[in-house]
Amino acid sequence: MPDANNVPLSQSTAKDLDDALSITATEDGNYEVGVHIADVSHFVKTNTALDRDARKKATSVYLVQRAVPMLPPTLSEELCSLVPDVERLAFSAFFTMTKDGRVLGSSFAKTIIKSCAKLAYEDAQAVIEGKSLGDRPTSDGFKKDDIEEDIRLLNGMAVKMAERRIENGALRIDKLKLNFRLDDKGLPIDCSAYERKAANSLVEEVRLFDSRAGRRHALLTCLWNSRSSSCFSPT
Repeated sequence: MPDANNVPLSQSTAKDLDDALSITATEDGNYEVGVHIADVSHFVKTNTALDRDARKKATSVYLVQRAVPMLPPTLSEELCSLVPDVERLAFSAFFTMTKDGRVLGSSFAKTIIKSCAKLAYEDAQAVIEGKSLGDRPTSDGFKKDDIEEDIRLLNGMAVKMAERRIENGALRIDKLKLNFRLDDKGLPIDCSAYERKAANSLVEEVRLFDSRAGRRHALLTCLWNSRSSSCFSPT
C-alpha cells in the first residue's frame, strides 16, 4: 500500500500513530476504503515478558500532562507508529463502498503501508470546512489536493453511515469532556469544554464500523475453523 494516500488522523500532540485511513476510486464508480492498524503482534510475541507486561497494563493511560503507554516508546512511538515516509507493518481492512457509505464487500489482510502525511483533527476539520492543508508537509509524490479530496469523500461517507446507524436505533451519548490548561509546575489553572467536530466523528465512525466488521470476521473464521478443530476449547 505504499502508493495510496494513507493518512493517520490524531490529536496534534500524538506520538503513537496507530491507525490510518485510505480511499481509492474503483473502476465501477465505487470506492475502496482502507482502515490500517499498526501490527504490534509482529514485535510482541505471545507470553513473552513484553506481552505479559502489556496484559497487566491492559491499555495506554492518557493523563492531562502525559501518557503512560501500554508498550515501550520504542514500539508505540517508533516501530509501530505509522509515521510518514516510512514503511510499516499493518493489519488492514478493505471495504468496497458506494459514495453514500453503503458497504458492498470487505476483505482483510496483512499489509505494508507508508503514510503520506501526519494530520491532526484540526487539519482534517479545516479541509471539511472548505479550507486547505496549507503548509502542512506531505510525502514526496503525494499531492495535497488529492489528500484533501480523500478527506472530503471519507467525511461524506461517515456522515451518511452515522445517519443510518442512528436511524436504526443506535444510542448517541454526547458526554462532556474537559480540556485542562496547566502552569509550569503542572498544576491546573483553567479548563474548557472539548469541542467535538466533524473530523472527530469521521474517524470515530470509520473505526466503529471497522471494529464491528473485524469482530464479525473473527467470529466467522473461528466458526469455520471449529469444524476441524475447536476454537472454543478451554486452554
